[in-house]
Amino acid sequence: SDEDLFEELANKNIPRETETFDGCDSVKEPSPSLKPEEIVPLIMRALQNNNEPEKDAGLKTAWEFSTDTTKWVFKNNVTDFIESCHETADLFPTSFYGVSMNGRSWELETELNRVGGDNGWIATQVMKTISSDGRMRRWQWEMRKNKRPPCLGCWKVESIASSDRNGNFEDEDFA
Repeated sequence: SDEDLFEELANKNIPRETETFDGCDSVKEPSPSLKPEEIVPLIMRALQNNNEPEKDAGLKTAWEFSTDTTKWVFKNNVTDFIESCHETADLFPTSFYGVSMNGRSWELETELNRVGGDNGWIATQVMKTISSDGRMRRWQWEMRKNKRPPCLGCWKVESIASSDRNGNFEDEDFA
């Protein structure tokens, strides 16, 4: 049963992702020099260490890498964004912010898929997480290269779609 699987996973000591990319650990804002392959690990490490070097530094990094869509939803109010992320993480261990800030592990499952080839401005990648209570989720990241100022040429996160509890996306062809 699902409960048995969750309990079994909860009793395992699963190490958190420790892969690093040179030059990314101190980045707090998007830069045209960052490759799209660097974005997901950079954000996940920032969120894992949310309060390093200051309170909510990881969430502020996630905000900086968000496209205008997310910022519009929160009416450009980073404080509301941070409060919402904490509330969601605290209430729902398998939510994106629950697993990214409090989860046991994460790993990239797929190579980056750059839509349109090497010059494409949309990229996707799938990541798997294990929550603090042992449940698995998969996440489909969609990143877009900014085609206008500010931050012309920077890769930002357009969306992060969640799988169901079995790790399936609504349309398997999309994953």
